[in-house]
Amino acid sequence: MTRHIDAIISTNEGSRDSPQKAKVTKNEKQGAVGVPVFFSAEDIQKQGINPDEVDEIGIRVEDGFVVFVPVNSETG
Repeated sequence: MTRHIDAIISTNEGSRDSPQKAKVTKNEKQGAVGVPVFFSAEDIQKQGINPDEVDEIGIRVEDGFVVFVPVNSETG
């Protein structure tokens, strides 16, 4: 089961949470490789996954949204 919250936040709207910074990982051969991002247990729970009940979650970007996917440790 895939769960995510569709939300568009206008730049005019304030946010309760201040944004966290993440440095873009780069190397000479490939250029930009990616950005490491960490989510709190509360962030994960807001996406419909109980972090106390899972050992791993999958994370991907789908249509511009971060999508959390529970991972069954037996099947990967």
